[in-house]
Amino acid sequence: MAVPLEFRTARLELRRLTRDHLDDLVALDADPEVMRFISGGAPNPRSLYETEILARMTGWDDEPFGFLAVYEGETFQGWFHLRPSVADAAILELGYRLRRAAWGRGLATEGALALLTHAFDTLDQPAVDACAHPDNAASIHVLRKCGMQFVGTFMHPRVPLEVVHYLVDREQWRARGPA
Repeated sequence: MAVPLEFRTARLELRRLTRDHLDDLVALDADPEVMRFISGGAPNPRSLYETEILARMTGWDDEPFGFLAVYEGETFQGWFHLRPSVADAAILELGYRLRRAAWGRGLATEGALALLTHAFDTLDQPAVDACAHPDNAASIHVLRKCGMQFVGTFMHPRVPLEVVHYLVDREQWRARGPA
């Protein structure tokens, strides 16, 4: 049975990502700058979404976490996820991908804080982690603004790339005070 999952922030609406978002996802990944730190700028083709990626993104409907499409007004701006971590399956991982038009406006931080609040206050997670390309200063800045701390590096299992690993535990999250 599908578990409802939807959040509203001051500027954003986040709701479960579905197969209906296929065109938006393909368009998002078609921007070489969006994909720069993921695939060196190469897009994920529609066929890969149809055969593999979309199923991974929509396979969490029976969980109180998963992938969420993010809208600012009526405009699709990208996605966020809260899912089992690729580094440690005992905790959840925060991730996101946003359109270039959304960059530099605090939307990544706003959405990330909403998901971290859900992870700690609703799901009572012990910790949440995230990973980023070591050269992606903007994403690393967002993780730090969300209270995450650098804990090391690891080889990402889906992308042949060593990534930086950040984490915030429940006590650190609660000690940081209101956002």
